[in-house]
Amino acid sequence: MTGRRGDARVLRGAARGVLGGAVGTAAMALAAHRRRRRFTRRHGVTPEDAGVVLDYDDSEHVVIAASVLTRHVIGWAPRSPQERQALFWLVHWGYGSAVGAGHVALQHVLGREPRPGLAFFAASQVMALGLFPVLGETPPPWRWERRLVVTSFVQHAIYAGVVAAANTATAPPAPTARLVRLARGARLAPLGRRAPR
Repeated sequence: MTGRRGDARVLRGAARGVLGGAVGTAAMALAAHRRRRRFTRRHGVTPEDAGVVLDYDDSEHVVIAASVLTRHVIGWAPRSPQERQALFWLVHWGYGSAVGAGHVALQHVLGREPRPGLAFFAASQVMALGLFPVLGETPPPWRWERRLVVTSFVQHAIYAGVVAAANTATAPPAPTARLVRLARGARLAPLGRRAPR
């Protein structure tokens, strides 16, 4: 019975993390959308039409990296613009959501915020700095333009901060908080009667 309860707790935590990851991904996507709109207003042309990458996480490099993996794993890579766009959104939302479960694991290991959130931010940033050069055909991070480095750090700070906030807000109460509530209920119960459970 204890094993099943533990398994259910792990599954609930993973689901909570995936949901937190989706919320963080949405925040990151909104920030990228606003950055693209600001660029278009300022320059009168979209970043894509200008041939400018504003953020590697919001660029063709995501599709390039994912295509390398899908080609090696399942022997498929997107050919049409529609397939490339579909793969971008699948990777963006799927990867961003799934990685959010890592924050829940960090909460269990590192305790209360801000330590899990800071570790999650660092891990997310290291993944971006490593995966894009290895799979996404970008230069190594020390050769990125300064604005791309700054954007990457800001975007991952937004993502990690929102994931941490969402996962903290949806976390079950700590056992000590439950015990305090039970103790308060026991003190408030009239003499001779047990506190309701």
